[in-house]
Amino acid sequence: MKYKLIASDVDGTLLNSKSELTERTKAAILSTVEAGAIFVTATGRPFTNVQIIKDLFDKDMPFIVFNGAAAYLGKSEKLLFERFLEFEHAKEAFDAGQEKGISQIVWTGSRLWANRKCEKTLRYQTLSKTAEMTVVSDLAQIKNEVEGFSKVLWIVEPAEQTKLITEMRLRFKDRIKCVSSMSHFIEYISSTAGKGAALADIGKLYGINKDEMIAVGDANNDICMFEYAGLGVAVANASDEIKAAADYVTLSNDDDGVAAIIEKFILS
Repeated sequence: MKYKLIASDVDGTLLNSKSELTERTKAAILSTVEAGAIFVTATGRPFTNVQIIKDLFDKDMPFIVFNGAAAYLGKSEKLLFERFLEFEHAKEAFDAGQEKGISQIVWTGSRLWANRKCEKTLRYQTLSKTAEMTVVSDLAQIKNEVEGFSKVLWIVEPAEQTKLITEMRLRFKDRIKCVSSMSHFIEYISSTAGKGAALADIGKLYGINKDEMIAVGDANNDICMFEYAGLGVAVANASDEIKAAADYVTLSNDDDGVAAIIEKFILS
């Protein structure tokens, strides 16, 4: 078997437009694991919101969450690693959002915070399947009561996202990694984090070389996986920019693009 590991983004890639995991895709994933390969879920979601995929497996499979800021084993829920933002950098990103009046989410491990309770942040809380969300207006208020800052997330209008990302990357330079996971999210994570860096660490844990890996995705935060893995694959519903960064373009998420890749490059 040339490829021993496949990593897939979730929203817009593994799940279809209705946020469903289709029967064909489920079968392909299970066949991959039965064949001895590793299936890695790589998402911007928190670990609390990947149950639909965790429920598939009878054995532990790795889950990269928070865009690479942490990774867990799904069944045992063992933490593999975390890469927290430095407090000063988390505060810098949060304060910039406050200046611009943006609705913000902050993750500190499994704890969820927001700069205010409003329609946007409450909807995010529901989507993240998190029971409690606490309001904080200054991260200095919670510095000494949290383990670390996993990520700061801005909820923005899609039309403003590209401009804001360009502005913030110039502002923060290499201090903070700024990525987009969905059209209305801008996420700030540690400069040492990212799905690609997390994939490299998981490869070391399992003794798998990057040339033996496939990475599939649809968004800006997946490009670092494409750059690391031996085969970077964009789904057909990705933008032209994402497709240009990939080695191969598969079918869309509504046409079981991940299953098609598994069938072509692993199961065949």
